[in-house]
Amino acid sequence: MGVIRRRLSQNEQGVALVAVIVMVAVIGALSADFAFGVRVDYAAASNARDELRAHYLNRSAINLGRLLLRIQTQLIEPNRQLLGGFDLQLPDYASTLLAAFQGGEGAELLGGLFGVAAGDIRGLGLGTGEFELQMQSLDGRLNLNCAGGPNPGAPAVLRLAAGLAALLAPRRYDHLFEHLDSKGQYNDRLTVLRAIIDWADQDQQLFGGSAAEDYRYEEGKDGYHTKNQYFDTLEELRLVRGVDEDFMTAFAEQLTVYGGCRPNAALMGMPTIMALIAQYAAVPTDPGLEYRNLALLARYVYEIGQLRGFSKVKDLIDAVEDPMGQLSLGSAIAGLLTQGKSEPPAGLPPVTGVKLSPKVEEAIVAGQPRRVWRLVAQATVGRVQKRLTTVWDQGLISMQAGRANSGPGGFVYWREE
Repeated sequence: MGVIRRRLSQNEQGVALVAVIVMVAVIGALSADFAFGVRVDYAAASNARDELRAHYLNRSAINLGRLLLRIQTQLIEPNRQLLGGFDLQLPDYASTLLAAFQGGEGAELLGGLFGVAAGDIRGLGLGTGEFELQMQSLDGRLNLNCAGGPNPGAPAVLRLAAGLAALLAPRRYDHLFEHLDSKGQYNDRLTVLRAIIDWADQDQQLFGGSAAEDYRYEEGKDGYHTKNQYFDTLEELRLVRGVDEDFMTAFAEQLTVYGGCRPNAALMGMPTIMALIAQYAAVPTDPGLEYRNLALLARYVYEIGQLRGFSKVKDLIDAVEDPMGQLSLGSAIAGLLTQGKSEPPAGLPPVTGVKLSPKVEEAIVAGQPRRVWRLVAQATVGRVQKRLTTVWDQGLISMQAGRANSGPGGFVYWREE
């Protein structure tokens, strides 16, 4: 029986062609979608892997920073006399010392310092990624939590109030107190000072007055109450009346909420030095307290501290009272002066010193080990960057440290982003 073949009509041939085209298009779209999904999943998996690596690189960097602090505490501080009183701080060289753990040139450089071939040291170098670590002591700042507690008349509270008043006093900051805030309120210096202290103290009475606290925090959509307790972080200061972004830009680097109530003389910034001199001048009408001279005097004192440090409070007093002589001496010690020149070094113009009251010794410390450190690690792995900010308090006695018998020290702040 023969096979009967029928030729397709033109219409039938067109339908078949359309069906084939549709099938090819559908298969192509599905293939493209599948390939895109695979690429997305692969990128997500790679990013998750790199994020995990960056996380542990940051934690490793922080632990290496703690190792430097432990070496500083147990080896450098007890033997400072052998260094001639030089204020050697290993954390100041953290970027150089920790470069060895990144491998490559950093390991070779550090190995060369000790006469060791970097390739012979096991455990150095990273297979992938890199990290940076910055370490900064916060001991030279005014501690806002010294206003906390049940006794608003305690010496530490009064010293903090006087220090804040001196810090806010210069005319250069007038613009911060001349505008309405977001709630339509004017906030002069005294109002802001009181608000900061009343936020941390544990009473309901206006600091320095007999009236009740009333800062109108409850007004608005997201109202809140005065905390009447210690600050947890410096960022919390933004909740206080009169404190805005401009205020934080001007003063945040001079303030902290960690550590003790007496700043370290060798670590104070120039605004804090200005405030200290104005606060403890033996003669309140001293001509040296004129703003331009005071600002220049703070610069001198800061430079002296950078050159030779302040091993005792008397060193800072001498720097304030005889700034030009002390800066010349400091420069000579550092080998920066040319013999036969009596002009102030670093191109600074002449300045008038200010005699300080002996009470300044109650307000600051000098020559003591640094207690509070901010450690900031930033790791990069592939396209992922992670940042870890911590604050380590050398004097904190934590329960965990007690159980581990690891001695004092603990984190009081931890933020990863």
